[in-house]
Amino acid sequence: MNIDTVTEIFGKLSGLDPRELAGFQFLCISAADTLVQNIVSDGIDDHYQGKIEFAAAALAYYRYVLWLMSSCDDVSVGEISVKKSTASRLDAAKKLFDEAVQNISDIYKGDGFFFENIR
Repeated sequence: MNIDTVTEIFGKLSGLDPRELAGFQFLCISAADTLVQNIVSDGIDDHYQGKIEFAAAALAYYRYVLWLMSSCDDVSVGEISVKKSTASRLDAAKKLFDEAVQNISDIYKGDGFFFENIR
């Protein structure tokens, strides 16, 4: 798996500029490691390479959105309040990852469990 490709795809999904992207490459590395640990066989042909890299980038993006949710604060000033909602973005990120895993489902052995959040 090419981590630079995973990072590039993650950058497109997240919209981060290259300088910001460097600070989140750890998410790409972690997601790639997670996927590699859940691939059934080591002898994966080139047909799957792009699909696996995309799935790793999608997982990194999903984790990035979770990170955004954990760091966003609601602001209230008097009667005015601003609430930042990333729930729809999280749903979209989860769906993107689920579809990416579906594309490699014949070689992926993950249990489908990912901790999201508790409200």
